[in-house]
Amino acid sequence: MKKKKVLRVFEGFAGYGGGSFALRRIKEQHPEFDYEIVGYSELDKYACELYDLNHKDKDGNPIKNFGDITLIDPYAPDFPDFDMFTGGFPCQPFSSAGMQKGVDDPYGRGTLFQHIMRICEAKKPKYILMENVKGILSSKFDSTRNQMEKMLEDMGYISDENPNALSMALLNSIDYGIAQNRERVWMFARYGGLPKKFNMIPDKKPNDLKMADFLDPDGYVPKELYLSDKQIEHLKEKHCIKDFKVDTALCLDIYNKKIKYDGYSITITLPEHNSLRVIEPYKGKEIVRKMSVTEQFRLMGLEGLENVGRKVDIKFGNQSYTQLSKRAGNGWDVNIVMNVMENIFNQLKDVDSDLFNYKGE
Repeated sequence: MKKKKVLRVFEGFAGYGGGSFALRRIKEQHPEFDYEIVGYSELDKYACELYDLNHKDKDGNPIKNFGDITLIDPYAPDFPDFDMFTGGFPCQPFSSAGMQKGVDDPYGRGTLFQHIMRICEAKKPKYILMENVKGILSSKFDSTRNQMEKMLEDMGYISDENPNALSMALLNSIDYGIAQNRERVWMFARYGGLPKKFNMIPDKKPNDLKMADFLDPDGYVPKELYLSDKQIEHLKEKHCIKDFKVDTALCLDIYNKKIKYDGYSITITLPEHNSLRVIEPYKGKEIVRKMSVTEQFRLMGLEGLENVGRKVDIKFGNQSYTQLSKRAGNGWDVNIVMNVMENIFNQLKDVDSDLFNYKGE
């Protein structure tokens, strides 16, 4: 029997390694599936520390970080070949919370996808999986998306069977078991083109869980995250909210100045946006606080709270609340990444049987 290949993966704009966490989960569920992270690219030193703490190669050694993607030479002797590129290129140029300058972003972040294309043109990986915010679907960025598709077509990521070089889907974490309203656009291309009936959207997996189910047990939230009575009164006055008396833990959407009575969390964002508070039920007293680090990561599909009888997915090291919150806000919801990847693999396991020792559904 012909031996299956190992799926070699390069993780760009890696953050804490959302793609790596998802692949690890798929491997746990499908032991016959084999993959290897052959390298990653990340600039932020705190993200690199978190990545290195949580991800190792098959021999237990650190995975090589190739740093700034704009400086990577894909023809360098030490730059590895790979079968799959994963990466969520910076979303600020397309985000409603940013300047929405797209490719004209003054910091150059809007053109970083061109460096993905540059590297993939040299390496010709079989698959490219990218992610960005909902804003990239705006008509304002039609030319950006058209440019991406044209680049992929010219590089060979198209066939007569399917005219779309880039398959896109807007997915929300709420539809896949996580009580966070987090909409992201997922984009996928295959060298040689996608199958005729390829569908980027995984089957939805909703449940009855709400934000309250993702919060820390009593006694585990650091005291410094709780607002004082004076701060609570200021919040009520500023946002014209009568009171914070609730029967179950709810999310306060500071950006839109309202309590989320549907029970879901708004999108976890960078701490500087200061857009989210947790309202706790408490007889006779109003309790409002910031969301803990472990709660933020739980809403990103990762368990980080130790000594409570749960399987710990992620280690935090000694990083600060602010730095870890930035990682969560910038990261991938691991649960949805796993669903996206499984959906892709299930549709390609027969077409690309040499790469997928994977039984799937």
